[in-house]
Amino acid sequence: MPSFINIFNIKINSIASNGSFNIGDAFHNSPTANTKSQGQNSSYGDVSPTSSGMENVFIDPDMNDMGEVANPTNTNSAQG
Repeated sequence: MPSFINIFNIKINSIASNGSFNIGDAFHNSPTANTKSQGQNSSYGDVSPTSSGMENVFIDPDMNDMGEVANPTNTNSAQG
């Protein structure tokens, strides 16, 4: 039986890799994007199979988009 996370009217079936789901204020220090995907995923019912339509047509010549190598960003959570 799959596990679910229920938050108000939002049901989360799974979060992959380094994904996150935030409600309200959130602070992410040095986020890194190594791959990019675009699309949608839908599931109707509690244990129904998911149906996804992905379109990966991004042309991105650099290896990483946000710096995790050399100089990592400093933590400053008091931004405002």
